[in-house]
Amino acid sequence: MPEFLPEELNLIYLYDPGNLRGLIYELRSMMAVLMPDENELRNLAQGVISKLETLSSSDYKKICETCSPETALLHFNLGLGQELTETED
Repeated sequence: MPEFLPEELNLIYLYDPGNLRGLIYELRSMMAVLMPDENELRNLAQGVISKLETLSSSDYKKICETCSPETALLHFNLGLGQELTETED
């Protein structure tokens, strides 16, 4: 079974509809709407899909057990560390 990085597990957690084929479909659908400059996310999703395609149903279930809200490592850059400035009209 391939090893998944935390970022890859995040994608699985976010897009998993409850079955392996559905997850692959959802990730491909997400990739179809990415902007041209979102290459890093496209490459990450493609890597996840490649790994998922090698999994058996039991391996998929094991991976999903690690992708619960309690254990997911969701790392998003929301720009919260940047100072917000007000603009005047």
